[in-house]
Amino acid sequence: MITFESLKRQKEYLLLDCISGSQAYNLALPESDTDKKGVFILPKSQFFGFEQPQQLNNESNDEVYFELKRVIELLLKNNPNILELLNTRNEFVLYKHPLLNLVKPEDFLSKLCFQTFAGYAASQIKKARGLNKKINRVFDAERKGVLDFCSV
Repeated sequence: MITFESLKRQKEYLLLDCISGSQAYNLALPESDTDKKGVFILPKSQFFGFEQPQQLNNESNDEVYFELKRVIELLLKNNPNILELLNTRNEFVLYKHPLLNLVKPEDFLSKLCFQTFAGYAASQIKKARGLNKKINRVFDAERKGVLDFCSV
């Protein structure tokens, strides 16, 4: 079975390798790490099997690679992360197989894009508001007992 480590050793299965995250948007600080995303294709021996990984990543999730079939499925859903990946600026593309020139993100754009991007934005706002509550809230230093949660 193909693993993240074997993908890094066997580059022939790699279709796209890009720098992403803060490095790709010129937001990196000196202590920032380098995130990578990409697309891979399964070896022929696994292509027709039952165990087909949709995604491979390292332990820290700094490097994430999506299987080609999964990429197409996500493109059909107008997934923002995959659209971003396929529109990576050329200076941050480390490797791109000619096969991926046939996959044009604009061919997959539809009215569904509004829902996926608006939904993503709404979830980020919700997450930020929740974080704000946690940051600005003063917590009691004393641990509560069972009776503190009982009322009559």
